[in-house]
Amino acid sequence: MALRIKGLHRYFSERAGRLGHLLANVRFELALLCLLLLTAGAVIWQDQILLRTTRFTPASTVSNSHLIFSDADSGGKTVVQGTGPLAWACDLRAGNPYPYCGYELFVDRNRGTHGLNLTNMRTLAISLMYEGQATSFRVHLKNFDPHYSRATDDDTPKYLRVEADTTPGKWQRTSFVPDDFGVADWWLRKYKLAPQFGRPQFDNITSMIIETGSEAPLGPHAFQIRQIEVKTAIMSEAQWYSLLLGLWIMMIVVYLGYRFGNLRRALRGRRTLEALALREAQAAANHDHLTKILNRRGVTERFTDLRKDRREAAVTVILIDIDHFKALNDSYGHDYGDQVLAEIAGVISRNVRGADLVARWGGEEFVVVCAGIDRRGAQRVSEKIRECIETFDFGACGQITASFGIHWSQASDAELSQLVALADIALYAAKAGGRNCVRLHRPTMKAA
Repeated sequence: MALRIKGLHRYFSERAGRLGHLLANVRFELALLCLLLLTAGAVIWQDQILLRTTRFTPASTVSNSHLIFSDADSGGKTVVQGTGPLAWACDLRAGNPYPYCGYELFVDRNRGTHGLNLTNMRTLAISLMYEGQATSFRVHLKNFDPHYSRATDDDTPKYLRVEADTTPGKWQRTSFVPDDFGVADWWLRKYKLAPQFGRPQFDNITSMIIETGSEAPLGPHAFQIRQIEVKTAIMSEAQWYSLLLGLWIMMIVVYLGYRFGNLRRALRGRRTLEALALREAQAAANHDHLTKILNRRGVTERFTDLRKDRREAAVTVILIDIDHFKALNDSYGHDYGDQVLAEIAGVISRNVRGADLVARWGGEEFVVVCAGIDRRGAQRVSEKIRECIETFDFGACGQITASFGIHWSQASDAELSQLVALADIALYAAKAGGRNCVRLHRPTMKAA
């Protein structure tokens, strides 16, 4: 019964383990599918996720500082005036080799040194209306860097320059990307910085400048800006794809760890099942299938362990034989006889100590091995078992008795078979003495 319960427990444990493993696999595959969909979405909708738009309009820049300038600041004769927010007009006049006029918008609102980080700028688009005869206009972004810029000198921030064509008399939208910008030549010649500071830099844009083109003719020019739109990403494309790659690498590492953990758990489970199967096989090999107690092989192995544990202790072997068992089999059948054997095994097991060994020696013979008791103790145990068998209700067959042979030994090297053989001599004496009795082996007894 116990083995059957163990078998059922193992069966349901295996089923539960397989179900748990299946659910874990489903969860992992769902996570993998979700990551795949997220990756596809991150690639398809990259701009929507990464891009941030900043707009400067006449209404939004009312509180921003601005500067309207012309070549008159350096000795020229150009006249310039503001005509509204993000709007100005000028009359370019002779007096400067390169007459010009323009509008500078400070993006930090206070003309300070902390501007916009446009390192990941994607586009800068300007919507404007130009009136005049020029074929181009210029855009400058000023980048403030403490390595070469001073707050007290408006020319020290790096000038990033680009020039675009005009469409006089019409609203036009012109877009630029970071690669369109270069460092103004006059600024490089003036400050003669180290090469690493001569490249475009967008990490701290403090102002934007829109001015007449490099070959603007003398005469009237007017600008009206409707919007300046700057699109920046929260990270570069390289960083974005590196992040996605990192997520997949992390997923692969997690998957490999998960697989490795599963393999380890499966290996442990397999070893546990093998060990359990081995224990069950050993138990089956060492136990009598009918009575469920030890068989001859099992008690012999246990006796060896017992002698190792208690090398100097006395050992008693009690050999029990059911009286007239052949006649019982002939009268009531072997099935009934098997039932009687199982019940007698139970009677014996219930009336010995937990450390004692009880085994079916063969046929209708049982053996009990007791360590650490003397001759009188062995006789008391035997008498107790004999009386319990005699008074037990076996049903239709009526009363059943048994004969007992005892051998007590202090020899540390005696084999169980030798001790049983001597107990068998005492058992023969019990049968010769009328059965249903207990006899202790004496040297004067003769073998059957």
